[in-house]
Amino acid sequence: MVITMSNIEYLYRIILFVFISLIFISCSSKNIQFAEKATINYPDTLNNISQEDWGGIENQETAESHKIERITLHHGGVEFTADKDPIEYMRNLQSWSRTEKKWIDIPYHFLIDLDGKIYEGRSLKHPGDTNTNYDPSGHLLICLMGNYEIQLVNSEQFEALTNLITFFCKELDISTELIKGHKDYTETACPGKDFYKYLENDSLVIEVKEKLKISL
Repeated sequence: MVITMSNIEYLYRIILFVFISLIFISCSSKNIQFAEKATINYPDTLNNISQEDWGGIENQETAESHKIERITLHHGGVEFTADKDPIEYMRNLQSWSRTEKKWIDIPYHFLIDLDGKIYEGRSLKHPGDTNTNYDPSGHLLICLMGNYEIQLVNSEQFEALTNLITFFCKELDISTELIKGHKDYTETACPGKDFYKYLENDSLVIEVKEKLKISL
């Protein structure tokens, strides 16, 4: 066989295509495998409370699955004060979601209380739910308990939030450019003006980027 420049170019294109395909398959399988794990090995920086630990009832229904590609931030929309029990809140939210809304579970994948404790909600392998007109498929939904139109995000919540986002950006190869608020996708005040300001001024993304550098 006579090797010509056209042969070399052709071989180069084939090798490049195979290389890119392997990267894509690796990233996709990592995301799917991660989402289907029965348990997730969270780092010590996350104060995580599993659904089992807060007394939730695991979803037994067959439901749509998805590949997580972005992170979307919400607030509960109802004022949450220090005297309220977050575990009772989680149980009530799960009951309301299933009985009143007929959803398979809590609409969010994670919720964070005023002390920065992180509660597991809906399974990662299922897309969340919403009362608004955007499709949450592909979104990892994180919610701060409270109403941030009238409340202020505190330092414990912000630290827990950025730690959680950093963890998933790294584990699921999510770009920091895909960290958005609920209101970026539809007409809503969610996640509230005090919460959303951390997206508007880029301070949340800057913090996540710094933590990603440290974790490398």
